[in-house]
Amino acid sequence: MQILWIPLNKLSYKDFFTDITRLEKKSIIFTPNPEIILKTLEDEEFKKMILKADYLLPDWTWLFIAFQIIDLKKKYTNSLVSNLLSFIFLPYFIFNVIFRKKYIYARYGDKICWSDLTLDLLKFANKDNIKITIIDLYNPNDEQKVASQKIFTDRLKQVYTNLNFDYIIYDESKKGEIIEKIKNSESKILFSTLGMKNQEKSIIDIMEICDNIKIGTWIWSSFDYIIWFQKRAPKIWRYLWLEWMYRLITWPKKINRLKRLYRAIFVFVYKIVFYK
Repeated sequence: MQILWIPLNKLSYKDFFTDITRLEKKSIIFTPNPEIILKTLEDEEFKKMILKADYLLPDWTWLFIAFQIIDLKKKYTNSLVSNLLSFIFLPYFIFNVIFRKKYIYARYGDKICWSDLTLDLLKFANKDNIKITIIDLYNPNDEQKVASQKIFTDRLKQVYTNLNFDYIIYDESKKGEIIEKIKNSESKILFSTLGMKNQEKSIIDIMEICDNIKIGTWIWSSFDYIIWFQKRAPKIWRYLWLEWMYRLITWPKKINRLKRLYRAIFVFVYKIVFYK
């Protein structure tokens, strides 16, 4: 189903994961959330990057609410009626994503979280001795980022003792040298944590040149959870699809987080209801 002109895949997670881990083809995997989809409306270059993915997977509660709104709007030719009903039925749509997950998954495909995908790919690589490459953001002015980078390699080795990996601090001025290193490695899986737009561009650029890389995906802050630099939401929050709320409560810069959530929820729903 398309959301604001971005087509999202309807897949079961099990079938999807089995398919990509055969490593028989190149798979660029992005998991757009409402914030990313909204950005594609404002940035045509970014939209083109997103659409280059082989898989676009729904990764946020409000995407599944959007699916239901879109389905409802298809039933009514009168836009005023459909818009009004979209707001009236909003509590019901929220109820469905929390308490009727089987129905939601059957209708729209599984919710595939980037944190879970990252974790499962690491377990797969560790078990089957598949080499991976991780590129991380070069930002010497970010003290927290620098602190996590100093402990990253040791912490990851503690968690995945058999994991074969290259950890590269991605400096754009050394892009050619970095890509050449990846191309000449035995890596099969690429993780990028460079932030919105930069990570998409880095994955596309690297996979166009490096035939050895079969899976390329972003990871956002996944590794911060894995190396214990940040605490992930408890399972009950994740089961209820409220991980975003847990992050809001525990996020150190709550004002910035609130602004992002406002766009991801209220602005996003408004766009879904009124977008032609």
